[in-house]
Amino acid sequence: MFCTNCGKEIQEGSAFCPECGATQQGATPPVTNAGGYSNPTSQPVVQKVPYNTMCIIGLVISGISLLLNFWGLVGIAGTIVSVIGLSSCKQKNENGKALAIIGIIIGVCSIFYGLFAILSLV
Repeated sequence: MFCTNCGKEIQEGSAFCPECGATQQGATPPVTNAGGYSNPTSQPVVQKVPYNTMCIIGLVISGISLLLNFWGLVGIAGTIVSVIGLSSCKQKNENGKALAIIGIIIGVCSIFYGLFAILSLV
């Protein structure tokens, strides 16, 4: 085979000329499998694991308890919902464990703040 640009003799099936670097038309470069890996024909479908709704609701309620504490009652509700969400998350193997833990921490802090507010009134 000869280069279509400079006319030098090149290897059969070369995609580029080693002399001038011109692309050779009609040439198909040889397919090599470096490393001996098999070519995948299809990849498995990866499904996203959903977030647990109770974990999200518990975090939201605990966040609201920072604004509207009502002597720790909203913090108690946020903590309870977050604990239920965390338990459900572990059973169903869903995402949201971190959200539930953050909801529990915020809820407990809100409860302590509510108790401090009640004790300061007495």
